[in-house]
Amino acid sequence: MAGPRADYPPPMWDAVVVGLGGVGAFALRALASRGARVLGVERFEPGHARGSSHGGTRIFRHAYFEHADYVPLLRHATRRFGELQDATGVPLLEACGTLLIGRDACGVLAASEDAAARHGVEVARVDAGEITRRWPLFAVPEGWRGVFEPGGGFVRPEAAVRAALDDARRLGAEVRANARVAGIRDASWGAELELAGERVRAARAVVCAGAWTARLLRDLAPRLVVTRQVQAWIAPRDPALATPDRLPGWFVARDEGPPLYGVPADPRAAGVVAPKFALHGRDVPADPDAARAPVSDAERDELRAALRPWMPGLGDVLDASSCLYTTTATEHAIVDRAPGAEHVLVAAGLSGHGFKLTPAFGDALSDLALDGGTALPVGFLAAGPKA
Repeated sequence: MAGPRADYPPPMWDAVVVGLGGVGAFALRALASRGARVLGVERFEPGHARGSSHGGTRIFRHAYFEHADYVPLLRHATRRFGELQDATGVPLLEACGTLLIGRDACGVLAASEDAAARHGVEVARVDAGEITRRWPLFAVPEGWRGVFEPGGGFVRPEAAVRAALDDARRLGAEVRANARVAGIRDASWGAELELAGERVRAARAVVCAGAWTARLLRDLAPRLVVTRQVQAWIAPRDPALATPDRLPGWFVARDEGPPLYGVPADPRAAGVVAPKFALHGRDVPADPDAARAPVSDAERDELRAALRPWMPGLGDVLDASSCLYTTTATEHAIVDRAPGAEHVLVAAGLSGHGFKLTPAFGDALSDLALDGGTALPVGFLAAGPKA
């Protein structure tokens, strides 16, 4: 890695990572692991619940209907989660499998099977009867079927963020919490960040600010839409049916309304031990700086009504919370140099399916920051024409 030029104004960081959620934490760790002098900045406490990197559990899978080009990135990310788990002794992954459900001719299932065939991901076709026999919480009508991926499961987001940041510090990274970046200026020599009245200079700024990205990178603002999502932990009448050995992570592509998804009860959960359920992609706009309203009775009822035909054996809502999606028009992330900026990199618009990819995005940003390019296949996630 080339050192800073003699005419760079001091002090000089090799990179400053802005935002220490999933992508930022892994980018910081990747940069530190390569010996970079790196600073991570988080406007709240790391591991906070105001953004998109919380919720106890997040599904990971590899037979990806969203785009087959994600598959190598997903495999890389799952391997990185596993390596961090082994290195730290922190249990991050639970291999319970994943199940996609839709009508027999559903495009989601066809795209998943196509991605699996292209990349050699093990999947199995299961009909409605087999679904209800193997996983009795489900009620699946005739004419519907599933695609089961035994190599999927769920990852623990808060634990993953903490472990990545702890390892980044061990490797020499500095972390500043409760520090808001007010602006970023791309200069001929690098990037200058305005941070709590101080001007911080770096060869590269790496923006992983989630719902706050539009505040820092105005050129991306028209392309990013922030929405409020709701998740709830609901007790099944038979809790034994909702453990990871009896229930996979799952996703239902419904005929109408946003898809449903769920995660089995996490036996390692510090709080409520119950399966988690959510609608994927509610279109309720949100301001990330506004006070976060508690989940309302109407929002709970909306979720319960959507779940009822698919899981009639559910009981009471034990807990509920909200999170934010930052979505692009294509529902694909942006992982690239920021538009109009030579020395600013960005990961943004993960569109509600990005946490499972965070180690891969972090590695790609590290490569782009230190080498100017990456062998990871993120070209299809480009921001657009360069300056």
